[in-house]
Amino acid sequence: AKIAAAEEEAQRPDPFYKAKLQTARFYFARLLPETLTLMNTARSGAEVLMDTDLALS
Repeated sequence: AKIAAAEEEAQRPDPFYKAKLQTARFYFARLLPETLTLMNTARSGAEVLMDTDLALS
């Protein structure tokens, strides 16, 4: 019975590991797809912002 209980305990997922997997799934599903858009925005430069008329500011 002790061996069976030990094997059953070993098969239960560790809560910390389960949380890490949930975090990774969220990151890959929600945050990672945004990185390409954010990278393009960051690389677009400040020319448009700097080209505004001083009268508008």
